[in-house]
Amino acid sequence: MTERGDTAAAEELATGLPGPTRPRWVVIHWTPEALGLVRAIAAAEPAPELTLIGPAPADEVAPALAELPAGHVQKYWQGSASGGVEALARFFADTAGLPAADAIIVLPLRGHGETDAFSRLVCTAIQRACKGKPPHVVVAVEDPEATHEFEGLGVATIFYPGFLRAALLAHACVDLGAFRFMLALLGGRLRVETWPVPPELRAATFREACLSVEVDRRGRPVTLIGLFAPGDGGQEAMLLSPPLARPLRDASALLVLTGEAE
Repeated sequence: MTERGDTAAAEELATGLPGPTRPRWVVIHWTPEALGLVRAIAAAEPAPELTLIGPAPADEVAPALAELPAGHVQKYWQGSASGGVEALARFFADTAGLPAADAIIVLPLRGHGETDAFSRLVCTAIQRACKGKPPHVVVAVEDPEATHEFEGLGVATIFYPGFLRAALLAHACVDLGAFRFMLALLGGRLRVETWPVPPELRAATFREACLSVEVDRRGRPVTLIGLFAPGDGGQEAMLLSPPLARPLRDASALLVLTGEAE
C-alpha cells in the first residue's frame, strides 16, 4: 500500500482517547459515503476506537469526518494497493497497526477492477500482517457466489444488498437489529454454542424448543437458532433455522446464540 501517513488534516481529526476499555476497530476501504457506518458503530457499547483506511487524501475526507463528534475517529490513513500484497501487509502491520486491532471491517472498493477480488487481496495482506492470526474480520462482498473465495483467510463474509453502504449509511429502511447483531458478534459480545437436547424436549418440535429454551445457566436470554442432526448419507449436519414443525427425536444437539464468553 502506498502510504501518505498522517497529514495535518488527519492529525486534527485524531481526537480519540485510547484506553484499555475501548476496543479498537479498523474499517478498510472507507469513503465519506460510509459516514453513517461510523455513526452506527459509535453507538456500540463500549464505543470502539476507530481507525479508517481509505483511497482518498486526508484533506478530502476531513470535511466529512468533521461532522462527527470528537472521539469517533482516532486515525485516518490514505493508501492504495498499487504496491502489491507484501507492501500492503507491511503498511497494515507497521503503520496502521492491524495486529493490535480487535476487529476489522473490509468494505467493497468500487472502481478498482473486480471488487471482491480486490477485497480478497486485502484479506491476504491482513493475514500476512497478523502472521496468520487476524482479529475478527468481516468482509462485505458484492457477489454472494464469491464468498467461497475467502475460505482459509480467517474472515466472515456478509452479502446483504445495501447492508453496509445504502440502507444503513442513509439511515433509511435501516435494519438496525441485524446491524447490532453483527456488531455484537464482531465485538465478541455474542457467541454460538451447542447444547444437549433436554430429555423433556426429545419428543418435541423445533417450535416447542424455541419456546422452552429461553435462558442460559446464568439467567441470560438466549435464542435457539438451529440444531445438529443426521444429514445426507447419515453424516452429522448443522441445520440453521429448520422448519418449526421439525421433530427433535434425531437431533444430537441444539445450536444456541448466547451472551459473552465467560
